[in-house]
Order: sequence, then structure tokens, then C-alpha cells
Amino acid sequence: MLQYKIEIIPELNKIGINTTTAKKSGIFGQDTMRKFRNGDTNISLEVLNRLCCVLEMQPRDILKFIETDEDREKIITKLCDIL
Repeated sequence: MLQYKIEIIPELNKIGINTTTAKKSGIFGQDTMRKFRNGDTNISLEVLNRLCCVLEMQPRDILKFIETDEDREKIITKLCDIL
């Protein structure tokens, strides 16, 4: 499971980007800002690219992977069965 390592909205606010400026500039839409607020990491690579650009960070500075039981069951177990 992917999780944010940082609080996205406060980081954007530090550089002067709030929901209104994000929408007006076209950098991030309302749905994307909602995802940031809710900790939803289901974003496109294009959105991640924009986030990295405006925050001057690398993806590894923004996201982390935490393996869960669900990941093991859905992904790793299936691979082990095939291999």
C-alpha cells in the first residue's frame, strides 16, 4: 500500500498553493486536492510529476510503500503460485 510521507496540503500551502490557486492555475483539480486532503494516493503519474515539480521533491520524498497482509495475499501469493 502506498502512503504519503508528508502532509500534502500543508506543504502546498507553504508555497502559496491552496485549492483556489490550484484550480485557477490548472495545476491540480478539485478532485486531486480532495485526494490529497484525504490521504488518497490513487493519483496519476502526471499528478505525481506536478507535485514533485511544485514541491521540488522526488517521488520517494512524497510516497512510501508499506506492505500489508492484503498486498501479500493479492500480489505476492499469486506470484509465488506461478513461480
